[in-house]
Parts: sequence; structure tokens; C-alpha cells
Amino acid sequence: MKKAADLEKILRCVEKPGRYLGGEWNEIRKDLSQGKAKVALVFPDSYEIGMSYLGQKILYNLLNSHSSILAERVYAPWVDFEQQLRLHHRPLFSLENKIPLYEFDMLGFSLLYELNYSNVLTILDLGQIPLLSSERSLKYPLVIGGGPAAFNPEPIAPLFDMFVVGDGEEAFIEIIEKFMLLRQELSGKKELLEEMSKIKGVYVPSLYEAFRPQESPLLAVRPIDDAPAKIEKRVFNRFIQFPFPENIIVPDIKTVFDRAAVEVARGCPQKCRFCQALSIYFPYRVKNPSVVIQNILNSLQATGYEDASLASLSISDYPYLEEVIDSLMKELAEQKVSLSLSALRPKGLTPEVVKNIIKVRKTGFTLVPEAGTQRLRRVINKNLEEDEIIEAAANAFSQGWKLLKLYFMVGIPTEKDEDLEGIVSLVKEIIRIGSSILRSPPRINLSVSSFIPKPHTPFQWLEMEEEKILLEKHRYLRLALKRHRSISFKDHSLRSSILEAIFSRGDRKLFQLLLKAWENGARFDSWKDRFKFSTWEEAFDSENIDRYPYLSSLSKDVRLPWSHIDCGLKKSHLLQELAKAMKGESTPSCLDNNCGLCQGCEFWPRWEKKFKEKIRIKTKKPPAVGRKTKRIFRYRAYYSKLDRARFLSHLDLSHIIQRALRRANISIAYSKGFHPKMLISYLPALPLGMGGKREIMEFRSEYHYSPGKFICQANNFLPSGLKFLELRKLDKPEPSLNETIEKMVYSLDLKNKDVSESIRKHKHKREKKMSASNNYEMVQELIESFLKQNSEALESYYLDKKQGKLYLSWNFSQVKGVRPQDIIEDIFGIDNPVFFLTREEILFKLTRPRDSSIRVSKNRIQDMERREERRTR
Repeated sequence: MKKAADLEKILRCVEKPGRYLGGEWNEIRKDLSQGKAKVALVFPDSYEIGMSYLGQKILYNLLNSHSSILAERVYAPWVDFEQQLRLHHRPLFSLENKIPLYEFDMLGFSLLYELNYSNVLTILDLGQIPLLSSERSLKYPLVIGGGPAAFNPEPIAPLFDMFVVGDGEEAFIEIIEKFMLLRQELSGKKELLEEMSKIKGVYVPSLYEAFRPQESPLLAVRPIDDAPAKIEKRVFNRFIQFPFPENIIVPDIKTVFDRAAVEVARGCPQKCRFCQALSIYFPYRVKNPSVVIQNILNSLQATGYEDASLASLSISDYPYLEEVIDSLMKELAEQKVSLSLSALRPKGLTPEVVKNIIKVRKTGFTLVPEAGTQRLRRVINKNLEEDEIIEAAANAFSQGWKLLKLYFMVGIPTEKDEDLEGIVSLVKEIIRIGSSILRSPPRINLSVSSFIPKPHTPFQWLEMEEEKILLEKHRYLRLALKRHRSISFKDHSLRSSILEAIFSRGDRKLFQLLLKAWENGARFDSWKDRFKFSTWEEAFDSENIDRYPYLSSLSKDVRLPWSHIDCGLKKSHLLQELAKAMKGESTPSCLDNNCGLCQGCEFWPRWEKKFKEKIRIKTKKPPAVGRKTKRIFRYRAYYSKLDRARFLSHLDLSHIIQRALRRANISIAYSKGFHPKMLISYLPALPLGMGGKREIMEFRSEYHYSPGKFICQANNFLPSGLKFLELRKLDKPEPSLNETIEKMVYSLDLKNKDVSESIRKHKHKREKKMSASNNYEMVQELIESFLKQNSEALESYYLDKKQGKLYLSWNFSQVKGVRPQDIIEDIFGIDNPVFFLTREEILFKLTRPRDSSIRVSKNRIQDMERREERRTR
């Protein structure tokens, strides 16, 4: 109970308490006594980012399907939550069972981005776990890293006990099972890690030493004793048949990608020479189209999402894309579910695809030309003609899109002035085409990033262009397109790109730099409003580290910091691609090329390029409750919002209720037009932190619902803290909710320790003026004193000593007026009193005398009014 009370205090002091609640729909909360191995799946960024990551969703369901494994989620705490945890001396914990990090057996970090490294330090420190692997015995959890950054883990190697290089589905299970077996037999951590290093794809940094190769400015590593010389990437060969998680957790707050997403392919058949994802995720593997469709439909039913997405590095190359979209949209249009696709290659963007994905609502539309001229696109092997880009944009505009996202890079090898001019010309042409079709200029979100020579790519040996040159290129683009007001520039912070480049090509020397910057306050460096390059510059100076070698060209003959990581692509192939880039020669994609040419996946079975399978979709279940009619009914539903639900905003509450109704298969009528929405209206919003005992929403439906069956069915699909209480069908025309509200009744919990302490403090401050001998008399005197100077601020009040509550009522006005929390703060001096208030009920004008709930409420408020009259006589 004490821990729960402490958490309550912390949540009152943070911007978004919903990040730390847990208890979301589809959460898996196991009994602590059942798990032989407790694993924390840690994402070193905010909840909103981490909950959008497919990799964690896959591992979460996979690990928890194992009877001996308990897996829970942990995200990087935002700065305000970090401060509160330190203030209350409370360790960082998991969302499901609130387990402190130091009690887990393993921490599995998803390392997607180098600028999240400072958050790794924060998480370990708040979890009360020593930062360095060398300082942790087996009484602490094993710290494991995986994801794209594991392909050059050296800058953070001292933090981690091991890394998983490549796909984690089979490797992580193998690690956990081996751990459960060996911890009974081995007492030393070194022996355990030596055994773990025998698992394919596992890199144990402590079994390797750093050294400086001749004529190299950077440190490389070599094995100590019998450790493997090369760490071979783990490839999940069963991807095609492996089931994708459908019962994914539905977050209570808005996340970056708030939708039901299904991974339709892994890897990318294109050969873009700047792209590290090619080497990380190849070979290209695709899912069976019928499985993809059923995954999407099942996931929508299990989550209640109103948006779906097909996820892939290159969705346009999915060989069954058009057929899948055509079959899928027949179902999604009926359910009013939209479909979005990730960044598109214009070749896959046929008019048929465009027409299909706008059947419900227009989602984001993104094109990625990368470079401004055909010559430079051949250098980076972006096999894309300018005519194809223009045609794709025209297809979008012709179907009514008015916003287009375009992605370009500057600083690409061999880039010339005419290539920058090509970006300007291409954007202007797209605006011209859009204006001719739409009769007004289209909105363009223009994203411009800076080229980074990433490890395991053909460009890994090249330099990153100097900061001043890159700044000038960004400036040129802004000035050249300045007169086009419909363009919104979304350029990336150049200095954050520089830091990313340093760490992506870094060695073990950089760990001390990271540690120093973190000690000086570096947090959430991937967030523009949190990133402070000055903090890192101070760290560079303090540790006497020159950043130039990490940004300059590297010798093709020396061992690099990441040379011991074998991604599968041979060095000879990368050099060959680099030579072709300098000549401006292109390489066909895997869809058109000989499989053995890159010498990476020559034995991989090819997929059928022609769609043959007949798609079969399971019959949709009829609505669970209700009878369909030819009329549209208007309903008023009463519900409570208490406990953990108090910490959710009104907008988040709206999404939660709508998704619950979708899961419950309860049909709600929709608005018309391009963006159909459920016809639901709510009372004036409760502020975040305030509970509501009898809130009301109105909705319309063509179904006739039995109140009892509706409430039972809907409550089965609501997360904790929310509960439907009553359903009433409005048979006669009635005004809207807001038009019929007469009064609002709130209560203040006087039994709460923080409230009573505030009252006592007020008593001490004003004891010369106050004659009250107990808290209730003090409350009475404070209110009376307040009303003498603010007689119109409060309509009436009632002090219920038996319940330990103070009831207050206000006449409702649709014009924004005094808030109850402001009055309470003025009277009692309670900081942020909204968390101690509850909206008890809403009282309506007596338009329906037979409604018992209104009569009871009216009687209560009349009693309060009589007491108020006696007080003022």
C-alpha cells in the first residue's frame, strides 16, 4: 500500500502519468511465482516511441507464451518522472507488476538509435544497477542489447554483458533457456558469459580487448583466448511461417504509431548504398498474403484500433501488395478502418492502390526521392526516375491529397551544386502539378537530412561532409524555396546528425565521453527540444577526445571498430558497390538480380513473383448484442472514471472508449465524408487527475440495444478504472447534453492525508483568526471566510462528516468559468488539488420527471440548497 501511495504522489507531479500506469488492454501480467526467468524488455526512449516499436511487441508476446518466462516492459522515464523517482528514492520499475529493475534476471535493451545511449545510463542508474558490466555480479540482472545499434556496439560495450546481433526471435529464447539451465550449475559470471558466447549471434564484449591497428585512428577489438573471431549475424529463417502477434497491447495514451501494424516483409530488396538497414535485415523475406490479411483483421478485432498498417522497409516491393490491399479494403471500408503504408517507392504506387487506401480516410502520403537528380540517385543506387516521382505525386493529388511528405538528403558522396538545384526543381514541379490538379498549391512537408556514412554499407569508408558545408546546403534549399509558403521545412538538427555519425562509427574510447555527457545532464538527445550539443562539446573537451577521426574517411585496408561483426555481406561486395557508386553505375534490386551476386544470401529460397494464392477471409462475426433496424437511435450511457483512469486525459479517454466498443463488436453510427468518426459526444471534459462517478456520453446507432446486455458486453472490453453503469435510449427529441445541464456536483476527499495536512497548515498559519477545534470546523470556517469575499464563486456546499467529504456545486455555464480545483486551492492552499476531487454527478433540468437518477440528484442538491439558506440567514 505504501508503494502504491508513493506512486500516486509521483504521478501527480508529472506531465503524462499515463506513461507509467501499465494495465493497458491486452497487457500480460503473470503471477510472479510462476516465472523461472524474469525478463525486462527495455526501450531507451519514451513510452510513446517504445509502444510503437514492432520488435518489442513481437518479443513480448513470444517470451510470455513460454510457460517459464515472465516478460514485462520498461521505458525511459521522462525528465520529470526521473526527478520524482530520485526525490522519493524509488527505483525504476516495470509497467506490469511494478517490479524494480534490479529484481529481474535479464534486461533486454532495444537499441534502435545511437542518440538513445544516454537514456540507457539513466535506466540502469534509476534501476539501482551498477553501470559497468565489470562491476555487476550475478546477483544483478544480465544486461543484453539488440537491434540496429548492436552492429557496432563498441561505444557502449562496457555497459553490456552481451549483445544479440541480428534477429532476436530464436536467439533470445535460446539465451534465456541456457541461462535457466546454467545458473544452477555455475557460480561465476565469467563462466556463464563464456557459455553464452557459444550461441550464434551473441557477442560478449568482456571476452574481447580493444587495440589500435597500425595506421588507424580508431580502436578495433580482438578476441581474448577462445572467443569467436567473428560474430555471425542471426537470421530468423522461419519468418514466413511464424505467427505475428495479434493481441498487441493497446496504449492508454496517444503514441507515435497508434494502429494495428503487421510486418509483411523483413529486409529490403533494394540496394540503396547509404542504407544500413539493408545489411542488418537482409535477406528479404515475405509473409503469405492470406496470413497478412487475417493478421490485420484479427488484430483489429483484438485491439479495437481504427487504423491499420502494412509494415516493411520497402512496402512497395511486397510482391502481393495490390492484391492484399484490394482484398483488405473490402473489409476495412465496412468497419470504417483506414489503411496506411510506410514510405512508398513510386513504382508501387499505382492508381488502383491509391484509390483503395482512401476508401475510408486519407492517411499520410510520403515519397522518398533522397536525391535531386538522376545522376546522384544512381550514385546511391536509388533506382527511381524523375518521371516516376512526378507521376506518383500526380496520382496522389488526383485522388484528393493536399499534403505530401518528401524526404531528401544532402551531403551525399559526389554531390554537386546541380544536384541541390535538382531538389529545388523537383519540389517546384510537384507544387506546379499539384496546383494544376487541386486548383491551389498543395502543402509540402519537406524533410532534409544530412548523409551519414554508416557501418556495413558501401559508404562506410567515406567521410561525412564538414558542418559548415552542410549548413550552407540546408540554407540554400530554404532560400531557394522561400517564396513557396505551402512548404514546411522539417530539416533534422545537423549537430544531432554529427553526434549520430560519431557514435555509429565509434570505438570504445567514446564510452567515457558518453558517461561524462550523461553526468552533465544529457537526456533524450534524439528529441529536438532536449538535445544540447554544448553538453557534448564540454564532454569532448573534458575527455580530450577529437571528434574529427570519427567523421573523416577511413582506410579500406585497416580493421574497423565493427569489423568483428559479420552482417553477411562480404567486404569485397561492399567495395565493389563503392566503386560502382563512384562511376554512377546502378545495381539491380533483389527482385531483378542474381541471388548469388552479393554473396550474402545466395541459398535463400525465392518467393513466387506472381500472385497465385486465392485469398480466403474468415466470415465476420455479427454484432454480439443488439438488433439492427432501419432507424438511427440516440442513446445516453452513464459510466465511471476512477482509480488509474483518473490519470488519463479526456482525449485519451475518448479513444479508449471507442476502441472498447469496437472490441465488443458494438455498432456505432459514423459521420459522413472523407474522415468518418463515431457519432459520440461527451460531457465537459474532466481535467486529468479528477475522477468521475457518473459521467455521461451520448451516441447514435442503428441497433436497438438492451441496456443490461449492452453494459455487460461493453464492460468486458474496458480496461480497469472505467465501467459502464447505465444505458438509456432517448425516445423523444431532446436537447444536447450541454444544453440540458443545470448543475455540477464535486466532492473533496477530506480523509486524504495530503488534504488533511494542508488544512492543518492553514490552521497554523491563521490560528489567531480561526477558532475551530477540529478539521471539519476548520473546513467550515475556511469556506465561510472565502465566501464572504467571493460570494458568487460557489453555488452551494455540504460538509458530510460521516463520509469525510466536502460536496460543492456550481451552476453550469457553457462559457468557461471558475474551475473547482481553483476554488479548492484558494480556500485550502492545496497544491494541484484536482487529484483529490471527484465529479460526483451532473444534474439536468427536469425535462423527464420519471428518470429516478435525476430525481435523486435533484433531492440531494435541494438539501444542499436548504442548508445554504440556513447558513446565510
